[in-house]
Amino acid sequence: MGWLGWLGDRLSRSRGAPMDVAERLTGRSLFRVDSESVPLNDRATVQRWLRELRPEHDEQILVHRSWGSIVAVADRRGPVSVFLADDENKAWFAAVRGASDEQPLTPEQLEHVMVDALTSPGPPRWPEWRYLV
Repeated sequence: MGWLGWLGDRLSRSRGAPMDVAERLTGRSLFRVDSESVPLNDRATVQRWLRELRPEHDEQILVHRSWGSIVAVADRRGPVSVFLADDENKAWFAAVRGASDEQPLTPEQLEHVMVDALTSPGPPRWPEWRYLV
């Protein structure tokens, strides 16, 4: 799953992307993606998905809200990354405050920001969000 093209399509409000839902997308083959979704109040399931997420997977965990969407991406090419797209389709990636762009979030930091998105009235303020060109 190429996340950048797919992410724009998936997050586009004009294409009817889901809102106020969490979902997990798992690539099974070149043309097959399994999808699961849960309501935002199912924190335990989202935490389980995040704890099962590994860099070697082909998987994305998304939280869709009225203010935008956050996605944790495992794409078999590097560490798990977290991206934010707002309702104007601007995108950022999560970074450790004061660290280089290449330093990945720890599993605890990743879980913190994704779980915070389940109840946050706006995009989570932590970690540092850096604009994605």
